[in-house]
Amino acid sequence: MDINDIVSLFSEKTPVNVDIKNTSHGEEDFRETLLVDFGEKRIVIKLSANGFTDEKHLAMWERIAKEYRGLGYYCPQFIRALDGTYPTVVYKDKNCRVWGEEFSKYKSAEELIKDKFSDTKLVEEGWYSFFEDAMIMDAKVAACHFDYTDLPSAYCMFEPFDPSDTSDETTEDAEKWLAIAQNLPDKYKGQVERIWNNWLEARKELEKIYHQLPTSVFQADINDTNVLLDEDGRFKGVYDFNIGGREVFINYLVRQAPYVSTDDTYGSIDVDDNFLKRVLHALDIVKKVYSFNDLEKKAAPLLYKCIRPLWWHASVELEEAGADDEKILRHLDAVEYEQTRDIDFSVHM
Repeated sequence: MDINDIVSLFSEKTPVNVDIKNTSHGEEDFRETLLVDFGEKRIVIKLSANGFTDEKHLAMWERIAKEYRGLGYYCPQFIRALDGTYPTVVYKDKNCRVWGEEFSKYKSAEELIKDKFSDTKLVEEGWYSFFEDAMIMDAKVAACHFDYTDLPSAYCMFEPFDPSDTSDETTEDAEKWLAIAQNLPDKYKGQVERIWNNWLEARKELEKIYHQLPTSVFQADINDTNVLLDEDGRFKGVYDFNIGGREVFINYLVRQAPYVSTDDTYGSIDVDDNFLKRVLHALDIVKKVYSFNDLEKKAAPLLYKCIRPLWWHASVELEEAGADDEKILRHLDAVEYEQTRDIDFSVHM
């Protein structure tokens, strides 16, 4: 199919203009967005060819947007094809699922910062000004305990997100780190084994209670590209649901909060406590509208020990250390410190 054929699936009108934006994530995750202008009206048409964009996911994303609107937040409505489906088409030699979305009434934070607030008015002491509103929204969603789907978000633990995945992302991150660490000189072998056993123990303890923790269904991708603000920079809602799904709230919070930041220094293990600061700050915010139970308070330190020390950035950092003994030792000590430090999450919950 060509562009005009795809547009005709959603409207009998002829577009004035179609802008194309490629948002693919590699060869196995093709994504393209069509910004379709009919003159008096504009819509967005999205095409995706990957392992997780299917009829069931699209129906769930449509429902997420509906429920968020029900809570008073703006989300563009999903638009089905004229025949009422989310069709599959052959486009650029790929079998793509295609759907439409209402053209957003609001701009993303990224757009506003670029176009209107380049003086960083939307940034306050390292935090985006919308941080608290976005976390409150998530907490309200969590408090609803939505259970209309069994599809996990991309932050899932103990289960894969994409059908092609062999394990959950947390395990993949940790195993990638281990593969690098096992090639270190023998003098580091004892500490590497200790770190790995610490991770396995935390994961084992977490798994005992994980499936009893409260869940809801989240958009699951709060960042400056997906948060919608009005022209004065006030938080209005979100769009982009393609990693959304059912999730344990405390797991989602620990993983999501560090991304709602103005830089990526939270990634490095040995830079500072930015990761932890963001998580604790998020907990302080959401407890205003969400009541954590005792099991969530018990799970918080275990989640932190499973996620933070061997997060994706740990393997990057260890690989970059190369043969530099000082950097290797600093990295290993920092990882082990994160695994064994005593953090009282409960006072923030």
